[in-house]
Amino acid sequence: MRLIHHARHALLGVIALICAYGTATAQEGLGAFMPHEGATVTTAWANAYGPDAESWMRFANVGPQSFDINYSSSRGTVAVRRIFVSDRMNGRTLVLGYSAKMPLVMSGTTTLGTSAAVLEEQRSSGQASSNLMYNAAMATMPGTFTLVEKSKMSVNLDGNPVDVPVIHANGRFQDGRQSAVGDFYFLDNKNNPMLLQYSVQFKGEKTPRSERYVLVTPSADERAKMEQALAARKAYTTYGIHFDFDKASVQNSSLPLLKQIAIALRNNPLWTLSITGHTDSIGDKSYNLKLSKARAESVKARLVKLGVDPGRLSTAGAGAGQPVATNNTLQGRALNRRVVLERTDR
Repeated sequence: MRLIHHARHALLGVIALICAYGTATAQEGLGAFMPHEGATVTTAWANAYGPDAESWMRFANVGPQSFDINYSSSRGTVAVRRIFVSDRMNGRTLVLGYSAKMPLVMSGTTTLGTSAAVLEEQRSSGQASSNLMYNAAMATMPGTFTLVEKSKMSVNLDGNPVDVPVIHANGRFQDGRQSAVGDFYFLDNKNNPMLLQYSVQFKGEKTPRSERYVLVTPSADERAKMEQALAARKAYTTYGIHFDFDKASVQNSSLPLLKQIAIALRNNPLWTLSITGHTDSIGDKSYNLKLSKARAESVKARLVKLGVDPGRLSTAGAGAGQPVATNNTLQGRALNRRVVLERTDR
């Protein structure tokens, strides 16, 4: 059975998601990390199906009792899940991933991390009982989280690193012949104990399932930031253009940003832009150079379809030659996979 394409997890993008118990709504007092309409969380993950892949979670229908996660991944999974505030308070089953086969609502489960009740138990006694749902068939194992240490972890809000307190816990789960053990890093905030990073080894699987938060992008109109940078003749880096895994095809989830780029060019008719694709260092150097160029060409083609004059756009591929982060980690490699826009008019 095909395992779930994980996603979740580092979703700092919802830090302070549930701001209080009782009558609190999902949006009160949240600040920049709240799950407001259009906010997006990017994670990087790896499993037995191959090396680095990416997932994108966009928040929608945020209300007092619930919100939706619109999920897509570079490996082609598309799903929607509804999260209830009551489950974020008291749920005892952590769902490790997404699948289109799973229902919209799974009562008693948590997706973005653990629940406030489980986190409080870890704080007070050093241990907490929890279940782990781990595949598209919704198979579940009972188990325990054991506190290892309290520390800090750097997370990335719209390109800016922020240190947040985390609880590092060891998780052990077993049901019959199936078992799993791993390390989990939860945001140390009882109102929103997000799972920022995990690595879990399942019995019978050669490769651990690992995932790491990469980037949280607030839903504020990106066009204003982009136009401001380009007006000052600064390069503008975007992670909002999503590609299929190891391909140059642009995913439909990128359309909102592509439309904003087209509008920016329409509003500034004298501008011309270069579009440069960048990759991580996994794979052959010449292959990555070719892929990055092809991805830039795909972005240009999409913009032309949106009405941009092709003569105003040039493309280039840098491959892995201009990294902005280490290529030794999931997070670093994901940050190196990007598209850069730069004005070429003089």
